[in-house]
Amino acid sequence: MSKKLQGNGLFESSRMMLPEHKEAFILHQKSLQKKVRPLIDDQEKERLSQIIFEAMHDRKEVIFVLFEEFNDRELRGIVVKVDQQQKKIQLTQEDTFVWINIADIIDVLF
Repeated sequence: MSKKLQGNGLFESSRMMLPEHKEAFILHQKSLQKKVRPLIDDQEKERLSQIIFEAMHDRKEVIFVLFEEFNDRELRGIVVKVDQQQKKIQLTQEDTFVWINIADIIDVLF
C-alpha cells in the first residue's frame, strides 16, 4: 500500500480536496458514532417518577442522567417543579434554574 494512504495521508496527499469536503467527511464520520435513544419500559418510568416525586417533596438533591447523541450528560440539582403539560422538569442549581425535557431522562439517582 502506498504511504500516501496511511495515517492522515488521505487529506495530506490530496491537495485537490476542498476544505468543505474535508469538513463534510469529518462530520459524516462523527454522525456514524451517534447513539440510539434507549427505550424505557413502564416499570422503569414508574420508578423514575417515584424518585422525582420523593426528591421534590423532601427537597433532596438528585442527579439526572440525560440522553445526548454522543455522550450521556449528568445534571445535579433540586427538583422545583414538574410541568406535565410541557413535559419538563424545573431544576435549581445554586442560583440558576434549568428546564429538563422528561423524554431526555435516562436515569435519576440520589
